[in-house]
Amino acid sequence: MKSRKSLSGEQKYYLADLGFYFALNTDKRINYGPALENIVYIYARSKGYDVSVARIGKLECDFILERNNTDYAYVQVCMTIMNDQGTEDREYRPLESIRDNYPKYLLTRNDLIQRRGGVEHCNIAPFMKENRTF
Repeated sequence: MKSRKSLSGEQKYYLADLGFYFALNTDKRINYGPALENIVYIYARSKGYDVSVARIGKLECDFILERNNTDYAYVQVCMTIMNDQGTEDREYRPLESIRDNYPKYLLTRNDLIQRRGGVEHCNIAPFMKENRTF
């Protein structure tokens, strides 16, 4: 049995305290995807970015970051892309379909770093530890 969604619809919600997520989640398995997205969301906000989510056709870009009406970046977040080629393609496809020249990032947890289609692949922890911006 899986837990019911407390919040439904097209919108994503990011919490300042992940304790709310774990308090509302009755499923014993941890879903790292939303937790990592939440961490990246809070990190981007702490760097002064406005954060939004966008659809590109049927694809979703996890984050569009904007700062000072001039700095833009696109970010996908995933636990790992090493499980199979389908997961890798699913995470890269939205970023590769964006046709402007703003930076594009794929942030994962512990994957071997690669570069594909102009997308910069980074590990989340070192990215944040080095105090990098997007």
